[in-house]
Amino acid sequence: MRTLSLYKKATNGKYAIKLIASVSIFVCLMAILYVTNDKSSILINIDEDFFSVKITATKNFGEHIIFSKDVGIKAGETAMDGLEKISEVTHSYGGGFVESINGIKSTYSMGKGEKKDWFYYINGMLSPIGASDYILHPGDVERWDYHYWDSDRINTAVIADYPEPFVHGFHGKVRGTTIVYSDVFYDAAYDLQQSLNTSGVPASLRFLDELSNSEKKNNNLILIGTIDNELILGLNGNTGNLGWFIEFEGGKLVTFNGYGGENYVFNHGGVIIATQNPWNPKGNWNGENVVWVISGITTEDVNEAAEVLIHNHEDIKNCASIVIVDENIYKVP
Repeated sequence: MRTLSLYKKATNGKYAIKLIASVSIFVCLMAILYVTNDKSSILINIDEDFFSVKITATKNFGEHIIFSKDVGIKAGETAMDGLEKISEVTHSYGGGFVESINGIKSTYSMGKGEKKDWFYYINGMLSPIGASDYILHPGDVERWDYHYWDSDRINTAVIADYPEPFVHGFHGKVRGTTIVYSDVFYDAAYDLQQSLNTSGVPASLRFLDELSNSEKKNNNLILIGTIDNELILGLNGNTGNLGWFIEFEGGKLVTFNGYGGENYVFNHGGVIIATQNPWNPKGNWNGENVVWVISGITTEDVNEAAEVLIHNHEDIKNCASIVIVDENIYKVP
């Protein structure tokens, strides 16, 4: 499979695998420095002392919903503060790591046990900083999911909370959104642009060959095209590094379960998949911007996937990623 050197910052071969596998994944999160000084971001101003966020807890990549509540937050409160307002939480590693929520407990400790832990996402992005350090902002969607993890497939973004992160971003910063289309997909790109506009997202349109290097690195991207789209093809060659549970192989769609094993094979179908932007110089666990892929085997498959996002996006709530085949939606993993 093809590999791109631009992913080296996200995962550096055996070293990255050993690093992640050596301790629970959230312990690694505690050591990552989040840089907030970025001129290409738009600051969201917090004018109110009290505001609302949504906090959701699920199991197995959104398969089972434990709770989903709107929570009142005071300015300056953290993701951990919000979680503790509505659930029973236990901690480990000095309080920076969530060990259990409502009695559902991590089963992996000190290199032993099944690799099941709590992961948290802000506006659809796996957070690179601990919940005690993330300051909540108005409109944030805080999501906790309890699932098996393996160092080969750790998804850094989910589609579960669309239209996030395009509306509220991360840490109060919102990157610009660029919809990148190829071939015959202008109509789908335009309709998606109008749909995002109604959500307050001023998305721009770019034909594939018009995308600038700066936009590619710094913006949120939504790629629309079949698998032969050069950007999508490159991403498909690095699904393990990106943590995707969907791959295009030999003209078919292959999905993987939460344990990384092959699950289903489809002769055709469309997909909606997300990752944090791997072209960002900080790698694809940056807490800054994302790449969403709307793709498929045929033109019809791509258009069907785009239709779901534009007109029926409630159907993708709580999904990590999806495959759409003949109007049927399959949650993946």
